[in-house]
Amino acid sequence: MDFEFLLPMSKDDLLNRTEAGQYVVEEVFPQRQMPDRLQDYRKTYKSKGPSAILTCFDSLFSMLCHLKNLDPELKLEAWSIILTGIEDYVDHLPAILDNGNMNSHDRNTNLNVLKMNSYILCQFMEQFESDATKPTILVVPTKGRTKSRKRSNDSFDWETEREKGLAVLCQIVHLNIHRLWEPPIVEEEFVNLITNCCYKLMENPGVSRNKTTKEAIFDILGAMIKKYNHTLGASLKIIQLLHHFEHLVSPLAQAVEKFVNQYNNKSIVSEIMREIGRIDGADLSRDSSGTRALSGFLVELAERIPAVVLTNISVILVLLECESYSMRNCVLSVIGEIVIKVLSNEGLNDKQKKDRNQFLDILEDHLHDVHAFCRSKVLQIWANIVNEKAIPLQREAGVVKLVIGRLQDKSSQVRKNAIQLVTSLLRSNPYTAKLTAEELKENYEKEKAKLEGMLPGREGDNTDTEGAWLEEWKHIEVCLREVTQTLSDDDEEEEEEEMDVDNHFDEDETIQQIKQTIYTALKNKNYKTALEMLVQAKKLWSDDPLFINIRQTDSEDNDVTLDHVKCLKELYKECSASVSTTAEEENNPIVNEVTKQQVLVQYLKDCLTFANQIQQAVPVICQLLGSKNISDIMGAIEFFVTGFEFGVSNSMSGIRHMLSLVWSKESNIKEAVTSAYKRLYLTPGGSNKRANAHVIVSNLTALLSGATLGDATSLEELIKEFVRTKELNASVIQLLWETFTMKLPKTTDEESRTSLVLLGMAAGADLDIVRSNVEVLVREGLGPRADKDFSLVRDVCLALTKLAVNKVKAGSYSEPFRFPQDHDIFARLSAILVSGVMNLDQTDWIPMAEQAINVIYKLSEHPDIVCGDIIKSLANVIKSTYAQTAEGDNGNRPDSQQDNDNRPDSQGEQAPSTDEPEPEITSQPVSQEGQGGQVSELGCPAGVLTRLLSISGQIALCHLVHLDVAVFGELKRRHAIEEEEGSKKTTSNTTKETETETETTEEEMGLAGAAAEDAEAEYIRRITETELVTGSNLLGFIQPLLVAVCSDKTKYPDQNLQTAATMALAKFMMVSSEFCEAHLQLLFTLLEKSPSPVIRSNTIIALGDLSFRFPNLIEPWTSNLYARLRDDSPTVRKNTLMVLTHLILNDMVKVKGQISEMATCIVDTDERIARLAQLFFHELAKKGNAIYNIMPDMISRLSDPEANVQEENFRSIMKYLFSFIQKDKHCESLVEKLCHRFNSTSNERQWRDLAFCLSLLSYNDKSIRKLQEKFACFSNKLADEAVYSCFVTCVNSAKKFAKPEVKVIIEELEERLQACHEKGVEDDEIIQKASKAKGKRAGKTPGRKLGKTPARTRKPAYGSDDSEDDFTHPATRGTAKSQKKGKPKPKLSFSSDEDSDLELFNVDTSNAAMQDKGNSDIENADPNLNVGASPFHSPIRKTKKSVNSKKQDHMSTRN
Repeated sequence: MDFEFLLPMSKDDLLNRTEAGQYVVEEVFPQRQMPDRLQDYRKTYKSKGPSAILTCFDSLFSMLCHLKNLDPELKLEAWSIILTGIEDYVDHLPAILDNGNMNSHDRNTNLNVLKMNSYILCQFMEQFESDATKPTILVVPTKGRTKSRKRSNDSFDWETEREKGLAVLCQIVHLNIHRLWEPPIVEEEFVNLITNCCYKLMENPGVSRNKTTKEAIFDILGAMIKKYNHTLGASLKIIQLLHHFEHLVSPLAQAVEKFVNQYNNKSIVSEIMREIGRIDGADLSRDSSGTRALSGFLVELAERIPAVVLTNISVILVLLECESYSMRNCVLSVIGEIVIKVLSNEGLNDKQKKDRNQFLDILEDHLHDVHAFCRSKVLQIWANIVNEKAIPLQREAGVVKLVIGRLQDKSSQVRKNAIQLVTSLLRSNPYTAKLTAEELKENYEKEKAKLEGMLPGREGDNTDTEGAWLEEWKHIEVCLREVTQTLSDDDEEEEEEEMDVDNHFDEDETIQQIKQTIYTALKNKNYKTALEMLVQAKKLWSDDPLFINIRQTDSEDNDVTLDHVKCLKELYKECSASVSTTAEEENNPIVNEVTKQQVLVQYLKDCLTFANQIQQAVPVICQLLGSKNISDIMGAIEFFVTGFEFGVSNSMSGIRHMLSLVWSKESNIKEAVTSAYKRLYLTPGGSNKRANAHVIVSNLTALLSGATLGDATSLEELIKEFVRTKELNASVIQLLWETFTMKLPKTTDEESRTSLVLLGMAAGADLDIVRSNVEVLVREGLGPRADKDFSLVRDVCLALTKLAVNKVKAGSYSEPFRFPQDHDIFARLSAILVSGVMNLDQTDWIPMAEQAINVIYKLSEHPDIVCGDIIKSLANVIKSTYAQTAEGDNGNRPDSQQDNDNRPDSQGEQAPSTDEPEPEITSQPVSQEGQGGQVSELGCPAGVLTRLLSISGQIALCHLVHLDVAVFGELKRRHAIEEEEGSKKTTSNTTKETETETETTEEEMGLAGAAAEDAEAEYIRRITETELVTGSNLLGFIQPLLVAVCSDKTKYPDQNLQTAATMALAKFMMVSSEFCEAHLQLLFTLLEKSPSPVIRSNTIIALGDLSFRFPNLIEPWTSNLYARLRDDSPTVRKNTLMVLTHLILNDMVKVKGQISEMATCIVDTDERIARLAQLFFHELAKKGNAIYNIMPDMISRLSDPEANVQEENFRSIMKYLFSFIQKDKHCESLVEKLCHRFNSTSNERQWRDLAFCLSLLSYNDKSIRKLQEKFACFSNKLADEAVYSCFVTCVNSAKKFAKPEVKVIIEELEERLQACHEKGVEDDEIIQKASKAKGKRAGKTPGRKLGKTPARTRKPAYGSDDSEDDFTHPATRGTAKSQKKGKPKPKLSFSSDEDSDLELFNVDTSNAAMQDKGNSDIENADPNLNVGASPFHSPIRKTKKSVNSKKQDHMSTRN
């Protein structure tokens, strides 16, 4: 039997003979014969051994063909026989291979046995692997049974058998099987047979997780690569596998690492990288999965064998120019790994340093990559380099500068990584642990001055050294010129000697070492050798500055010239200086000191540069704390914590800015902020509890010092969180009390007050902190210190208010916590208020008084009595002052001057329930005696009167809250208790009741309870209307004085008095609608005419609260609120905008045409006002079609020339507003309306404005048709270039997405536009003449004026000559005097789509009277007091009045 078994490419190849002597399968036996054929093979194997396959191969091949359909038992049996046979053969194979006398027949026989066994084994393994990796078939379970998996062979453990098969293959490839071939080279088909089986197995993800199997495959492939020249095939197959199987990224990287390290084959890395570098960039962009796998493979390969990858890095650098960002990220990551693991050592040679610098340049360049993912990846790479301390010191400053620029990147991922990199740079900085710029600058200047003082004395020494080497060089130069001439004359000799120049240098020598060698040769008079070494060094280090002159000369002449001598002179000078310096340093200690000082100065300079760069990043990162992206905020928090720990000077600004994040709704942010402050302020790290408490108190005191009101509020929430989580333990609280009581030595008043504030904050989470120390607060806070420190009293009051429980649990009938009216708290507060009212040097009296009144009303059982006594005592103080002044004046005091019109009827009434008569307080003028010492005719300083009015307003407001909340709540509580007791009695006294009776009783009780609550509410409303600020009571007596001060600035010119009086007046108006209606005109006069922006700002906020309290009363004055949007003061404009924003968004003010005034704020000069206006319209756009409804009227008003809105500002406003018009039907409607508007305009500016608005709309089919239909409206305006340009923009935008049939209409419209425009240009001269003639006629006949927004009219300045009568009530405007001027023109105003049609176009004037008048009476069903924008922080219910009729409101008030 002499044949040759050729390994087939497919099974069918074994059925056809292509060569003589080729083995061919004669017959494929049917499946039913397989058991018999297997038994025949078993018998033959027992008799012939492994060579039995030569005669039974057809049976095994037939079984292979039917393997999918065979029974599992038969498969297992066949596999066992095949595996046993090849194992037996492999055991005998070493002896066969070692037989040197093997003839060609035996060699061919053994080779056939090897090929056949290997083929059958590999084919069976591949088939079994395919079956094992098929998707699992789930059998639907029957009821009551669990799911079961259907397996083809329950007793066949393929994983174990696979390991056995791989072990046999591994044994085969490690033997010298090449001896069986002639010549002794293993054929490629056999190599592919084994390796393809391995690659097939690796496609299974389970193999990658099996360490034993994976290592066996790696060993087989490694042997194939090393012994059988499979390097190229393996590299191609690896790339192919990576394209299709992402799970092989890590296993293949491990395999290549093993091939390099264990099998010493580095060429496979070169082949793989070369093949990847050759892939077309377009293919990489299309195949994202394959590109991702290749990228991951290269990166992991660089992590495992970076030195090998470095030698082949050039072949993949071209991928940095490809479009695929994944591949660019891959190359950049490879560079980063090489820099970190190979090029970060200390002993780098010049070539390695050059490579490192080139790589770092690449990384710097790609910080500005066009793709955000690349920029983000580069920042991560830089962070790894920084963390591994692999960045050169001289590059750090440049990297920091580049990274700071990325902090404002448009991509959130880039910003996140940029913040992390800056934090890493700060944390890993090589300079110092404290980067305080001020201290570093001071030290730098000091050391620099010291160095400058040390340098001047060495100038003479430098001169001596320079003269010494110059003398030596003169002799050397003469000899060099002779040698140079000799070399120039003998060209052949030069060529022969240049061939031996390489022997002068070693491969590891650096340029500095070469220079020193040349210098030594010159010193030893080996001039020829020195010249030769210079020429060779120039070839190796051509970029060195020393050889630049030679390079310039070589461009003209390649021979050794005299320029080489000049180069040698520079080299000799440099080396001589270095040698002399070294010798001098060894012998002269002064030189050593100078060198050390220079190093120190340079170090401090680098420190200062780094600290300044970090400080530049702080403001940018501080802005990121307000980002909408969570990653920005989290990174910024980590940066500021790190910066604070490293002492960055301005990091405290970020720490304070972080406080507001404690209110974040994101739990991650809130936890990060809490952890950050805990880390900074509550973790001192000491072992002594007392010392730790001292540190914590000091930290919190420093944080609170200098904090704004918003910061303090946020800090309070943070401290309450610390108290809840027990982070602030009892020792810290105890130390705070000791600091407050000044028991600790050297405690200042400021520290005492700060500790008290912190205790008050902590009491918000644990009331016992204050409740158990009330006596301490009274003794220390309201004791002798309080008479001189009103700020302390205010802080004590704030702490005491924590005891008032604002929220009562549902179903809780517990009595509110209050102190008796004779408690020491109220006695001391009353005494402090009365005794301190005359102390005008203390400016904190009014804030203290407001908090004191709050405490009295929240904690006293009878606050009205306590506050009544306070007012009486203050009045007595004023009375006594008046008496003293009267005695000194002897009757020179002028009579009281008060107009009867400004004096309420209740002025002369006395307060009830008082034992002694109250002093008559009248509104008297003030004599001019300076700002703080102005004295009224009562003899009372203006400051005292200011305090009286201020505390009166606060009492009025607090009493209103007291009645509305505390009293009403108490009545409800008592009523609930009575109902509960009554229900219990009913239950105990009655037996069973029918279901109907029970339901009837419950309904009656519910109705009765509701009626009782309504009656109680009406009772309280009646009290607030008639018995608080009006009538015979203390506040009623003060009311005339309050009105008089507000009404007459001439008599009461003091600015503080006017401010306090205005605030008090607003608070009085909050109490009673009757008083409010009577003095609204006065309040709006102050709003309009007061020269003080503080008064105007306070008044506009108060009017916002009044709008919630009495919406019907404020509604007629809405235009006056809008008018303040054009106030000269930015503060007034901002407050007005915020108030109107709250009112409109809460549906307390109707959106009408006056909202155009708010639109002008979008272009306000104050950036904050502009942002608030944009935010308002952004929120308004969420309320249905609100923006669309007001848009026509907005355009009409803003384009009015009398509105005085510049064209550029108009366009900016419209661009922003039209961004909210997104619905097609809205665009269609606006196109029609704006086109109609052209008919009613005659001003070119209005034409341009309307055309510009049309250009901002998006056009569909209907919009284009409407534009075509209304062409006549604007055709005569197209002569204007700007108008024509806008319509061209409309047409071009419509073309982009138009359908074919619509494009015909668009082209027709475009032609008509162009024709009209050209016609208008040709007739321009005629039009101009007509315009001039029209202008002359217009000069004779007054033209019509468009209606303007009432808010645009500027009121005259507030002065002494004006009276409040100049400011008329809206209800009385339009009197007979004004009607004489002619029939008034209707104002252009509407708030709905239908109204806008009438207002804009005047199409059907008969319908103008049909507008709905009921819209203006709509108001919010549940208006609450706007607490957020007001100084009146109190929940007050709106009075129950009719909304639809103001007349009924006035009548009910009078009744």
